[in-house]
Amino acid sequence: MTLQQTRFVPAPPVTPGEFLRDRILVPLGITQDQLAAALQVSRFSVNQIVNGRRSVTADMALRLAKVTSTSSELWLNLQRDLDLYEAQLELARKQPQLTVLRPPKEGSELIVDVEDD
Repeated sequence: MTLQQTRFVPAPPVTPGEFLRDRILVPLGITQDQLAAALQVSRFSVNQIVNGRRSVTADMALRLAKVTSTSSELWLNLQRDLDLYEAQLELARKQPQLTVLRPPKEGSELIVDVEDD
């Protein structure tokens, strides 16, 4: 379901920065300076991510995964969810004007029998 099909705007997803701050830094007592040193990046870069002013890149996702014993997919999925949410909000008013080139398929049309050779 798209935002245009609903009458409400869903709550925004948890940002990578919120997750980092609320699930890792604060509970473990890790400072942004300590994280920056572990990541081998500037404190400014960490602060920008924590405050939602910078996106998590693939490189940063790998670094965060290593130093927090998580996965790079976690960080990229958090960023992807945020990016899609923001894009949906931005595009919501333009979507009705978009031309559908390929109509949606019915469930039965999505399944194809594979013939044995």
